[in-house]
Amino acid sequence: MLLRHATPLRNLPNIQRHGLLSSKSQGRLKAVWLATREKSSWAAMHVAWRHGARIEAVITLEVDVPRSWLRRSRKGLWYCTRDIPAARIRRLFGFVELARAAG
Repeated sequence: MLLRHATPLRNLPNIQRHGLLSSKSQGRLKAVWLATREKSSWAAMHVAWRHGARIEAVITLEVDVPRSWLRRSRKGLWYCTRDIPAARIRRLFGFVELARAAG
């Protein structure tokens, strides 16, 4: 499944090196959180708020994750308790690109 993960831009070099690591999750559930294309703007704004970053400093990664790795949350997001290798990253989006695509 093609899903998206929003993160502060400062995390990108480590993600490109090691992938998306569930152990880095700041929430109660140690998981990589993913959003659909339709919810990716919301996810980017949520990350900016949660991490105290400017929206321009949030990057969104499109990742290809096997459906069997995923669970769906009550809020309509997806999560993966496994690490997602960097090789599964397909595209990168800045917030301007997300906003342009949504409009």
